[in-house]
Amino acid sequence: MASKGDDKRAARLEKLARRARKARADSMQRHVLVCTDSDCDSKGELAKRLRRRANGLRLRETTTVSEVGCLDICKAGPICVVYPEGTWYHSVKKKVGDRIVDEHLAEGRVVEDHVFLRNPLHARPDDVPGTDEGR
Repeated sequence: MASKGDDKRAARLEKLARRARKARADSMQRHVLVCTDSDCDSKGELAKRLRRRANGLRLRETTTVSEVGCLDICKAGPICVVYPEGTWYHSVKKKVGDRIVDEHLAEGRVVEDHVFLRNPLHARPDDVPGTDEGR
């Protein structure tokens, strides 16, 4: 028999799972992080623009744009990173942001002239260098 504590925990987890589904975490294929620190997009305008443009291209079910406090680059901002590819973009003003949505997110073509780093997420634990699974 489940205790009251177990029931509360199960209810919290179900509430969290519903929220994750509402946020499309279960269908997300790409996640765009936009630095909103003072050197970048401090008012969140770029993130809102990327989100609107992605939604206009019907990417809402597969793409999430999130504002993050600081990506620790603090040069040549605004900075954005697209995961799972791990494509880091610099100097993301309006036109570059539009290109990222149109070319990278919608068509799968990286906007090469604004990339300064690539660090893709690994799909499986055995792909991660330096772990026992990766040996």
